Amino acid sequence: MHHCIPPRITTPKKHPPHPLHPIQSKRGKRHMTGGKHSQTSRGGSPAKAFNPKIQPAKLLIVDDHPIIRLGLSFLLQQDPQFTVVAEASDARSALECLRRFTPDAVILDITLPGGSDGLELIKNMSAESPTTAILVLSVHDENLYAFRALSAGAKGYLMKDATPDLLRKAVQSVLSGKITVSDHLSQRLVQRAVRGREGIDPSESLTDRELEILFRIGRGQSSSEVAAGLGIAVKTIETHRANLRRKLLLKSGAELVRYAVAWRHQEGHQPPKKDQADPFEPAPLSPPVEALQEV
Repeated sequence: MHHCIPPRITTPKKHPPHPLHPIQSKRGKRHMTGGKHSQTSRGGSPAKAFNPKIQPAKLLIVDDHPIIRLGLSFLLQQDPQFTVVAEASDARSALECLRRFTPDAVILDITLPGGSDGLELIKNMSAESPTTAILVLSVHDENLYAFRALSAGAKGYLMKDATPDLLRKAVQSVLSGKITVSDHLSQRLVQRAVRGREGIDPSESLTDRELEILFRIGRGQSSSEVAAGLGIAVKTIETHRANLRRKLLLKSGAELVRYAVAWRHQEGHQPPKKDQADPFEPAPLSPPVEALQEV
């Protein structure tokens, strides 16, 4: 089932002055109407200006893990600049939320259930609502997906091990129209611009699925292991491998493996360790839990 879920956490409401304290009530009224005494509140401290035209930014959270959606909603709504208007767990419900609530920004993971393609969702959202800023928050290595997410229409890419403060700043940044990435990725963007077309990697001609398979081959996975990890047939993986050899001008499977390993090294990926989790597996719960503890 696909549902656009209303937020389960709301920002606390401010209670009006108690009726048994008419002096405070009158002072509060003069302060709100900008009267003679509006520059100071009781005790002489400067009063905060009230501007009813300023509304908190509306956010939509898209992630297939309920606990992560709950944690992100709790974290972001601690800041009065944000209000989470809806949550979604898949691409279909995300588009439903987009049309129903017209959020100012969307925070989404690119790995969604039911075969949903997060990159395709970014393209569809950008086409339907060009003014909505999209921030990708993912467990997947930025070296693999960030360029494609930005090309699809996202305004930022952040790893799920980011601190709560960095997440808040990233949301503020994309809302202001800025491209938000890590310092490492920013340097790579500059290097790519300097190289120009001549320095473009042949792997950039690959589809998103072909890039996933190339990444897994570089990790030393066999066709059957890749098929099991992606939930598709081994025969389909063999077809993709043939297409990879054709596009990359490689003559054999051995050359494809060498290319994949070299490509991963060039893109800044560390060699996999025996106890290292597969980046395409479901996101671990520890980063959001740690984030909540830091708040």
